[in-house]
Parts: sequence; C-alpha cells; structure tokens
Amino acid sequence: MTWRSLLACIAFSLFALLAPVAGAYEDPVAGYLAERERLVPAAVASRAALQQVLATGDFAHVELVGDVSGKASAAASLEGLPQRTLMLTLDDGSYVALQAGTEIDELQVGHRVAVIATPAVGVSHGDLVLEAWVYEWDLPREVEPVEEPPPVPQAPPQTPVSPTAPPSVTAAPPMPRPAAGTPQVDAVQTWKAWVLELNPKLSDEQAANIVRWVLYYSQQYDVNHKLIFALIKWESWYSPSCVSHAGAIGLMQLMPGTARYLGVNPRNVQQNIEGGVHYLSEQLGTYAGRSNYERVILALACYNAGPNAVKRAGHAVPNITETQRYVKKVSTTFYELHQAGMP
Repeated sequence: MTWRSLLACIAFSLFALLAPVAGAYEDPVAGYLAERERLVPAAVASRAALQQVLATGDFAHVELVGDVSGKASAAASLEGLPQRTLMLTLDDGSYVALQAGTEIDELQVGHRVAVIATPAVGVSHGDLVLEAWVYEWDLPREVEPVEEPPPVPQAPPQTPVSPTAPPSVTAAPPMPRPAAGTPQVDAVQTWKAWVLELNPKLSDEQAANIVRWVLYYSQQYDVNHKLIFALIKWESWYSPSCVSHAGAIGLMQLMPGTARYLGVNPRNVQQNIEGGVHYLSEQLGTYAGRSNYERVILALACYNAGPNAVKRAGHAVPNITETQRYVKKVSTTFYELHQAGMP
C-alpha cells in the first residue's frame, strides 16, 4: 500500500467513526439533507470548479452531482474496513474519484447520484472521501432565485384547492373564434402583464415568448396552462437564468439528468418549458385514476421531491417540509388564477 493510499484509508476510517452516516437514517433522503445542513458543502459542477474550491481552502466539504461511471475494490483494507473507489462523471464530462465503503455497493454504472465528500488527506490530485450519497432524482428541488422575489400576499388559511370544485387539471379546449365585432381577451397580453409583475427585469419580448411557449406546450401535453404558470412562479420567479443550489436550471428548474431523460436543453427557454410541461404531464398521468384534486397535489409533490419519494410515502405527499410548502404554494396560486378568471 502506498503512503497516499494509506492516508486515504486513515481519512476514511476517521470519518466513518466520527461523522454521522446518512445511511443511519430511516429515510436516506432525510439523512442526506441532514448531512448537507450539518456540513454546509460547497456545490461544484465541474472538475475545474472542484479544484478551485479545494485551492481556496474555504470549504471542508463539497457536494457534486454526477453519473456513476465505475467502481473498484481495493486489495487491502484498514482495520477490517472494506475499501471501495467510486468514479463519477460530472455534467461537464470530467470525472472524480471517491474513496468509500460498502455503502456504495448497491450503486450501478449509470445511476445518477448526489454526493457530499471531503478531500482525502494528503492526496494532491483531488481524490475525495465519500461522506453521504443519495439518488439525485430523490432530492427535493431547492430553488435559490438570483434575486429576492417581490412580496406575495399571504395564502388563505383554508385548503387552497377545494376537493369538491377544483380547477380542471387538463387543458381547456381551444377558444372558439368570436363573431365579427365581438371583443376578445388577448391571452398572451394578459399573461405577459402577469409575468412582468413577477419579474419586471424581463423584456416585453422575453415575457411574451415565455407566455406563448407555456400556452403552446400546455395544449400539446394536455395540461391546464394556469397550473404551469403557477408552477413556474414558485420554481424560478420567471428567471430564465435561475440555477438552484442543487443544480436545477431555468424557468421550470430542470435537473440536468431529468433534461437528458426528456431530451431537452434546459438552458434553452423553449426546450426548458417543453421539458417541464412534459414532465409534469407524466406525473399527472401516473395518477390519472385519482380525483382531480389528488392528481394536482401528487403530481406537484412528484415534481418537487421526485416520484420515488412520493411512492415511498404510500403515494402521498412526503413528510418533507419543503415539499409540503411547495405543494401548498403552487396549488394556492393555481386556485387563485382560476378564481381570478385568468384566460
């Protein structure tokens, strides 16, 4: 065993003994989020960014998201602790190596994971020691708007969406052509004004294009466009450049892995909106046999926390504070837009 491998083993042993392990939690997502809150890692998305963070010495821990590209077992271990090496490919195509234990044995090549790690002691080329991991698609979407959004009126205390008379979740049929001389509500102009109230930094052209794509793809994927407008409000406050702490991108906060699955470029406004509407449509379809109210609530929970989290909760909203708040906020706005008679 080389001195570098020995030091990496020692570092792994110390962290295994002293640090709480995310896997010790009954809910692995809750464990991972607890570790993130405790360790406050620096989020990095590329090998170059990782090297920059490590060079500053300001952060003892880092968080990365990537695809498992390989695993290996070491021939020797320290004090009976099995050693593993986990290789991750980051979104920029670079890779990182992480020293780990048997907690990674269930991972397979191609799995997309989020990891929290610390630099291996004495290793200069950037190898890391794994402290916690979770499947990326199970993580709730955490939005950090680029700037503080405008104040929002307090939601009413009652249930935001009435189970007895909720807005329809499916797209409304196309409006019939009015007779000559009949005044017509310009839906694009009405929604553009609403969007600009939320994000006045958009140009008129940007806001109009966003509105047109929302209306178009909502019709194409058979989703009520008011639900999409409400969702984008709470995902990104209509900021096309919004990127969350977890790496979610754009207006509808698509994770890179989700965008790849949907075949869209999340940095392209049109494709971002198409991908988000398509994804929400899939979640609504999952619960097609439920009431309209349940479909809305559960689809929103899937969009925020991931379908697996909703499934583990018994096909109910998971007991995750951020997700419960998200579902209430989006469904409240959806209901308010319906009540306001928005076109």
